[in-house]
Amino acid sequence: MAQETPTRRVVVPGIVVTVAGAGAGFAVASTSSAADPKPPTAAANGGGDAPGGEDGPLVQLSDVPPDGGVVLSDAGIVLTRDSGDGIQGFSAVCTHQGCLVSSVAQGQINCPCHGSSFDARTGEPVAGPARTKLPPVAVTVRDNAVFRA
Repeated sequence: MAQETPTRRVVVPGIVVTVAGAGAGFAVASTSSAADPKPPTAAANGGGDAPGGEDGPLVQLSDVPPDGGVVLSDAGIVLTRDSGDGIQGFSAVCTHQGCLVSSVAQGQINCPCHGSSFDARTGEPVAGPARTKLPPVAVTVRDNAVFRA
């Protein structure tokens, strides 16, 4: 069977649709919160220590729900808790492109920018484009409060 040569009737509308789609995509992306500037403490790809370093408590233990967690955006840390009093700390900076993670739900730490999710117990990536685990942040519990270790 002979291959037909595309005509202008086919090619021109295809180009118009492509250019219009690119323009619409740019307009939507540029107004998205994913395009917002990252805080100066956000490390590209989540490498390095989490920002901060205060001596006071990060949160009260009761502020971290069992089998859940909290994102401390100002400190750049996400804290997760097992069903007891076991607390894990991770950098809140997604290892995909440096966005801050936004929530902990159903055993996963979630990044809103590109859909990456990480295991709340280990920080290992479980979904999305991230391929590297969230760096751990050493934390300890004293007097029912969570501190950097």
